[in-house]
Amino acid sequence: MQSAEIKGLAVFSIVDGKEIGKVKDLLINPERKAVDYFIVEIPNWYFGSHVIAVNETVGIGKDAVMVESGNALKELNQEPSAIELVERGIRLIDSRVLTRKGIITGKISEYYVNADNGQITGCELIDNDNNVKGIIPSTAALTFGKDVLVVDNNIDNQLLPSMDDYNEQLSLPVEEMAVEEKTDLPLNDDVESDTVLEEIYTSDDASDRDKTVKLFEQRQREYLLGRSAKNNIKDANGAIIVQKGDVITQDIIDKVTLAGKFKELMLDV
Repeated sequence: MQSAEIKGLAVFSIVDGKEIGKVKDLLINPERKAVDYFIVEIPNWYFGSHVIAVNETVGIGKDAVMVESGNALKELNQEPSAIELVERGIRLIDSRVLTRKGIITGKISEYYVNADNGQITGCELIDNDNNVKGIIPSTAALTFGKDVLVVDNNIDNQLLPSMDDYNEQLSLPVEEMAVEEKTDLPLNDDVESDTVLEEIYTSDDASDRDKTVKLFEQRQREYLLGRSAKNNIKDANGAIIVQKGDVITQDIIDKVTLAGKFKELMLDV
C-alpha cells in the first residue's frame, strides 16, 4: 500500500465494533526500514497525541485499520520508542535521494508499505520535473535519513518500473521459502519459485535476467526482516555474527551476506 492510502484510514476495534480514531501519520524506524507506529487522531483531540504499534494491528485494509480492542491505542507520551521516532523525524516523502558519491538523483514522492508487517518495500523516485523515474527497492537504500535517502551509486540500474511489476514477479508464498544451491543463486523449493528461475535461465535478455535475480533476492531479504534467528551463526573465523534470538535487521542481513552466510541465515529463521 502507498503511505497516502494508509493516512486517513479509520481505526476500528474488533471487540466492540467502534471507530477509535483515524490514521494521521506514519512513524518510520530507519534501522528497520519499516513503519513502527501509526499516529492516530482521536475524537477528543485535546487529550493529546495517540499511537498504535503496527505489530498490534490485526489487519490493514483499503478501508480501515483493525485492532483487537481500544487497548492498542496508547498515549504518545507513554511510548518512549514512538517518542524517539517522532524526534528523529524520518519523513521520506520529499527527501532528496543522494548516492554514495554525493550525486542527487531526484527526490521521493511516495513510499510503499507491506500491510502485513509494516516493512517499507520501495520508494517512488521523481526527477526535478516531477517525472517518475522508477521505484527504489528498500534493499538499494543504504540510509533512511531525516534529510536524504542514501542509495547505491548504480541506483538507476536497480529501479523497478512499478510496484505492480514487483508484486507480479515476486508473489511467492514466503512462509515456505527455503534455500538450496543451484549455480550461484539462492533458490526456493516452492513451485512458483521454479517459474522465477526458469525466467532467469531462459531469458534472452541479460538485463531481464539480472532484474529478475535482483527482485528474487530482494524478496528473500524482505522475508527475513523482523524474524528471529533460531541458532548462533558464525563467520569463517568462528566469531558469532548473529546471536540466537536476534531479530533480523537490514544491518544483520548485510553482515551475514558479507560473511557468505546468507543461505545459513535463510535456513535458520
